[in-house]
Amino acid sequence: MNFLVPVAALALVSLPAIVLLYFLKVRRPEVRVATLMFWRPHVADRQANAPWQRLRPGLLLLLQLLAALLLALGLMRPGLIGAAGIASTTVVMIDASPSMEATDVKPSRFLAAVDRARSIAGQMKPGQEMAVILLGEHAQLLSPPTGDSQSLHAALDRARPGGTAGDFAEGVSLANSILAGKPGGSVQLISDGHSKPPSSPPRIAGEFTYLPVGASGENAGIETLSRSPSGSVFMRLANYGRGARELKVEMFADGHLVDVLPTRLEGNSTADLNWARLPAKTQLLEARLTPGDALAIDDSAWLVIAEPPKHSVLLVTSENGFLQRALALRTGLDVTTAKPGQEKAGRYDLYIYDGYLPPGKLAGPALLINPPSGGGPVPVGNQLDPGGVLPGNVRDPLLRDVSLKDVHVQSASALKEPPPGWRTVIGAAADPLLLVHDDEPKGAVMTFDLHHSDLPLRAAFPILTQNLLSYLLPGGFENQVFNPGQAVALAAEPDARVLEVTRPDGGKSRLTPPFPPFRDTLLTGVYTVRQELPGGSRLSHFVVQLQDPLMARIAPGAAPAIQQAPKPAGLLPRGTIEIWPWLVGIALALLAAEWVVYLRGR
Repeated sequence: MNFLVPVAALALVSLPAIVLLYFLKVRRPEVRVATLMFWRPHVADRQANAPWQRLRPGLLLLLQLLAALLLALGLMRPGLIGAAGIASTTVVMIDASPSMEATDVKPSRFLAAVDRARSIAGQMKPGQEMAVILLGEHAQLLSPPTGDSQSLHAALDRARPGGTAGDFAEGVSLANSILAGKPGGSVQLISDGHSKPPSSPPRIAGEFTYLPVGASGENAGIETLSRSPSGSVFMRLANYGRGARELKVEMFADGHLVDVLPTRLEGNSTADLNWARLPAKTQLLEARLTPGDALAIDDSAWLVIAEPPKHSVLLVTSENGFLQRALALRTGLDVTTAKPGQEKAGRYDLYIYDGYLPPGKLAGPALLINPPSGGGPVPVGNQLDPGGVLPGNVRDPLLRDVSLKDVHVQSASALKEPPPGWRTVIGAAADPLLLVHDDEPKGAVMTFDLHHSDLPLRAAFPILTQNLLSYLLPGGFENQVFNPGQAVALAAEPDARVLEVTRPDGGKSRLTPPFPPFRDTLLTGVYTVRQELPGGSRLSHFVVQLQDPLMARIAPGAAPAIQQAPKPAGLLPRGTIEIWPWLVGIALALLAAEWVVYLRGR
């Protein structure tokens, strides 16, 4: 046995203090009587209470001393050491997928999951500990293993739902690291079954329990809202439930109701609508599906109609029709094309050099395609066969909606390792193929000639080009749509001094240079960005809304497939279990018994 708070042994001074109280002389009033024959017991008691007389043992004294001793030992927090004293560890994983915001379970699936985690924390016994993991786009450790219920409740207060499917495999990896060396641990997943499924069943180093939440799969939402070149608005509605729905789509132009479109959706079906009555000079369009249902975040969609300010782009190339057509797909670009060495001096928002590098210092931001060897911010070598094309990070925003499957590159410039400050977006078996520089001035380098690849022949190329333009151009976030919880890179004008972001609920955030990514995007709706410039201010917008139909299918799913890790063999490691609650309980019982004995004596 050991003591976690040895200094509490000072409480043992209460034992001699209690004995000393029994030695104190009792002062009684003086009364004249006829004889002492009938007062002998009282005389004996008077002699016993005289100072420094022989102490007469009694049941009250014994009970008081025992209670004081147990309370003092409890304050010292004694613990038993050995295999039986191992503290069991429970890892609770809470799914933060968007489907967990459904309200078929009150107040919502996510809040019900948090309340269930609170209940598990409240049921912990002495010697037990609990950790909390939030399954969002990445697994987040809200609380390390602890037996303090207040710390666990504080961690659960910070839990928020995300905008993408929770990564179950990453959560299992984090849970296994917590349970390493702790036999008897367990993992509990609170989910509606919509977390991101791993490629293969993960192995869990503990007993696994699936706690499902959710009761209904009835939900309808707006999958797509876009505007065609002719000016009409296209919508795709979806009914993810089994029953037919009578719905109305309310169209709001700059906050004013301008039209109502009735529609009927059969179960598990979609419907496409074209709306051509958009009022002139509309800046912002909202489509709202009524009546509402269990999942509100897909019942509304927004479309920014206002055109963003134009950006000037300098394209220096001998001839690249693929690149020119991809640039023409983006509205608001004023592209100046020049032959190598014939470009005119001037200030541009983006410089694109194809197979060429200008002399002197390179202006930025810049996109370099197949640069000559030996020069530029990323010195490259001779041409070689790069091998298979692979994404550097599948979660990179630059690769959003970009499929690199079956993309081939015949030759690329050799580059063994990216320079400091550069990261690989697209790689290959031998060398990187696309690198970007996140710090100012921003830049991107494509190490191969587009004509020596089949990438321009695939749908991935125009999408990749648009992503690069959004990344490199000032204000590339304007009029774009992002998922809830997704970080938005606010590419400001070069002379911007302050960015003020207004959320859909009216809350404001101020950012100063260097402008970090804006991460407070949990609310769906339109975000307004105001840039403070020397000549005034500039307003622009971006939209946050659910874009994953799989998350809108809210029918509760089954438990994820797992592999149970084998139990460790051999002797169990030693641990400590505290016994102070038992000591305090016995002390309270002794005090109650002492009170009963005292009353009976009276």
